[in-house]
Amino acid sequence: MAHGLNIIVILAAICLEIRAQDTVIQSTGDVIGYEGGSVTLNCSYTTSDINAYLFWYLQRPNQYPQYVLKRFALGGGENAVEFNRRFNASLDKATKTVPLTIEDVQLCDSAVYYCALRPTVTVTL
Repeated sequence: MAHGLNIIVILAAICLEIRAQDTVIQSTGDVIGYEGGSVTLNCSYTTSDINAYLFWYLQRPNQYPQYVLKRFALGGGENAVEFNRRFNASLDKATKTVPLTIEDVQLCDSAVYYCALRPTVTVTL
């Protein structure tokens, strides 16, 4: 049951160019949820990789980004231990989406959330 406490989740709009055709797109703006409720954050991607790896991270104020979970296009994935219970995502190859759902929303869930496609960093030497 909601206690009237607004939870604001800020989505960062990012588009990671990994290869010419590989991108990740998130909705912009705030997502508002209520304590005890649930929220879903959207992420779509394009890639030519048949086994895409999609990641979700969060970043709280004055902290480094924190790994939440990863999902594989060929099935499976894992959550970081501290995000096992309330955070879930399902990668849909047909629609090329991997929405993140947060259940039993808490005030500490307020953060900037990032969706990323492997590889998240490329280095040219």
